[in-house]
Amino acid sequence: MANAFSHNIPSSISECDYAFTYPADIGILTTLRNEMLSLKDIKHFQNEIIDSLLIIITELITNAIKHGSKDLQHAHIRLGLLFRMPFIVCIIEDNGPGFDRTMIPDPTLPEFIHREHGRGIFISEHLAKHIEYTYSNNTMRIIVTLEQH
Repeated sequence: MANAFSHNIPSSISECDYAFTYPADIGILTTLRNEMLSLKDIKHFQNEIIDSLLIIITELITNAIKHGSKDLQHAHIRLGLLFRMPFIVCIIEDNGPGFDRTMIPDPTLPEFIHREHGRGIFISEHLAKHIEYTYSNNTMRIIVTLEQH
């Protein structure tokens, strides 16, 4: 990541300001959203970055549930948030099979425009300053950095 904050990216969710574990159930999204909005550190950021964070978390957690955890019994999704003005770092982890980002097509291309799915990563990448995808030790990890201007 090419910014002054990159050396401060947590190496684990336990190093974040906030760490959450949720069951891999789509029903958690409302609870998750409400918990995000109640965090004291989020109040220091502008509505635009908070909205972007909520959209990104909703999209990527939905993907983790629908794709990363679909065949796993008792699966959980882990979420970490770190607030360091002007940055927010979000880490999402699941124990699914992982994915190759280069294999996910651009949903704005004519041949994919009418698909009912496949836009969450695209939207997230356009809202974030940086997104990094890694898979190791049976853990899919997505690190999202947002920056307030």
